[in-house]
Amino acid sequence: MNGRDRRDELATRQPERRSDSRYSVDEDSVLLFSGYGDPQEARLVDLSQQGCRVRTNERITARVRLPVEVFFKVNGAAFRFRGVVQWTDGRNLLGIRFVNMIPRRMVELANVIREMEAEATARAEAVNRLFAERKAPHLIELETKERAEGLNDELADSAAKELPEAARPAVLAVPVEAEHASSKAPARRDRRSQTRHEVDTRATILLVKIGSTLRGRIVDLSLSGCRIRTDDRLPVGIYTRVETEFHLEGLPFRLGGVIQVIHDRCTVGIRFLDLSERKRQQVLELIGEIEQMRAAQMPAESAEDRI
Repeated sequence: MNGRDRRDELATRQPERRSDSRYSVDEDSVLLFSGYGDPQEARLVDLSQQGCRVRTNERITARVRLPVEVFFKVNGAAFRFRGVVQWTDGRNLLGIRFVNMIPRRMVELANVIREMEAEATARAEAVNRLFAERKAPHLIELETKERAEGLNDELADSAAKELPEAARPAVLAVPVEAEHASSKAPARRDRRSQTRHEVDTRATILLVKIGSTLRGRIVDLSLSGCRIRTDDRLPVGIYTRVETEFHLEGLPFRLGGVIQVIHDRCTVGIRFLDLSERKRQQVLELIGEIEQMRAAQMPAESAEDRI
């Protein structure tokens, strides 16, 4: 056995070191190996931002680092990527690392992977809900009732938006402090468990599905989400996947989420999703700084009132 064959054998035994999350799939794919001529039919087993794993219909003797092109279709999107064989089990299973990816195709793949993340999250929530239902049916009944109330509120808001301007009920602007202080005034309850903090900074909303952006200003922020007033009318509905970008206290933020509620044509409530521990800690520290600044301003404001 020469040196190169020995290195290839060792490479086939090495564990996969991809840092990106892998998502299980089961789709047809086609492989075109450099120098092998005929395309090989296979099944796509899993997928990540860096590569994929495939199972060929016939035994393949492809060596490690052999150039390959892989064709597949996931969630209605077709892809063709160049790559290299990263590892093989010596029979039918191959790990492929993508190389020389075009930026536009990288973004398209990232969007598909976000959809797969959302589907995986939804499945996990369904499983957790099933276990919880078996343990505490009365709690599930209460949660379902609250969700139904929230849906009725959103439907009422949507119906009101269809009325002519003159027929809409008057809405009075209420300061944030008064809104928190009053327990009787709001007809619609705010169900966010985290305290909202009033902020005012430029923000950008990226609509993941269609790849367009909206600019506006953040009105308030909490650990679970934020409210943004956009410069232009919002072209999408609730439960649309988005990413929110903004700078606050010198720190840049880009947080994934979903549109939870549409207050009016240009004001939207966003619920953050899948925050990493690092991003969660950054938001917590930011909220702590906002609270400290607010607390420092209150004595100064009181002193001015006494003068």
